[in-house]
Amino acid sequence: MISALMLLLFIALFGIGIPVSASMLLAAAVAMLVSGQDLISIPQHMAASVRGLELMAIPFFILTAHLMDELGMTRKIIDFAQAVLGWMRGGLAHANVLAGVVFSGISGAAVADAAALGSIAMKEMPRAGYAAPFAAATVMSVATLGPIIPPSIMMVVYAIMADVSIARLFLAGVVPGVVIAASISGLIAFYAYFRLTPMPEPPPFEMRRVLKTARAALLALFAPLVILRGMSTGFVTPTEAGVLAAVYAVFVGAIERTLSWRAVLSALRETVESTAHILFLIAAAAALSYVFVSQGTAAAITDAFAHADLDAFSFLLITTVALLLIGLAIETMPAMLISVPLLLPTANALGIDPVHFGVVIIFNLVIGMITPPVGIGLFILSSISGIRFGTLARAALPFVGLLIAVLLILTFVPQITLWLPDLLLPVPS
Repeated sequence: MISALMLLLFIALFGIGIPVSASMLLAAAVAMLVSGQDLISIPQHMAASVRGLELMAIPFFILTAHLMDELGMTRKIIDFAQAVLGWMRGGLAHANVLAGVVFSGISGAAVADAAALGSIAMKEMPRAGYAAPFAAATVMSVATLGPIIPPSIMMVVYAIMADVSIARLFLAGVVPGVVIAASISGLIAFYAYFRLTPMPEPPPFEMRRVLKTARAALLALFAPLVILRGMSTGFVTPTEAGVLAAVYAVFVGAIERTLSWRAVLSALRETVESTAHILFLIAAAAALSYVFVSQGTAAAITDAFAHADLDAFSFLLITTVALLLIGLAIETMPAMLISVPLLLPTANALGIDPVHFGVVIIFNLVIGMITPPVGIGLFILSSISGIRFGTLARAALPFVGLLIAVLLILTFVPQITLWLPDLLLPVPS
């Protein structure tokens, strides 16, 4: 009863425009007062939730993304992708997919990908003759790769909550990321083949341009490989990989003579703001989770599923539908912070691999960034492009349908997710 009251209050507060973290704290405080608990537990649990050393990976990956953008590396990655794929019909759209894959291997966040890719793509694609809503929908769908392809901020947070290996979770996102990117490119090719949207005639392939852009982007393109290789070999931990990535970005900027105090200070300022927002969300969600645990809500949900005699397939199907609906109304990170403590005990009881479950939850919720009414990707691209929110939402519908189809495949074929971590970092028997 107390947990239901808290959830209803949270939804009501969030619905009237109160920031999500404040809504969480207020709802938790009211629930604790009603149940007679001491409010001093709130700051204690908030502080404990952000003390983990593993959380240090978050600011370093955010810093790396901002440094890459400030030092011009994002622009070079996109130029290279356009040179490689621009000769195809729909080549600029395909190039954004390739650039998104590379940038996702650096940034770790969907919002960063949407902003970085959108600021460039929404200038070049409409100018080249692409329909602006289609261009924006492409960028938004590609941005969903940010939390899937390692490194991933959401994976770091989930790994801490679920007590699983961050390195295994990172590796688990590689193959699904490739599958998602290939599916998006397949949809773009479908649009191009049947001429469902305006697309310019592609320019001829120029090897000279490919070599020129490859040479300019070479060091930036190595960044994801440096991060992933360092973790897969055990040379660095995921937290140390964040430091390595930031140092590498500074090193590349120094080599290419784009490094400046102004760029570094701007990246640091953006990193502090983003990190503070994420960590405060985690702390606020910890207060909410404490009420769930103290009231026995998570255990009650597990018992309910057990008495319903559901198998893993049925549980995953119900979870998928529920999370897709949650993603429509709540931002990705707070939605995960709320849902994981409730769903994970049942998933463990049914023998679902927590690494696979993490990838499924993250991808499920990140689809919500391109669906109304609170899809942050829609707001970002609407702000960048000037296209109306409703127009963008309609243009994104085919991509949303595609991503949901891919989600179902990843959900019910766990081998796609677990093959690489089982190969490189097998769990000791």
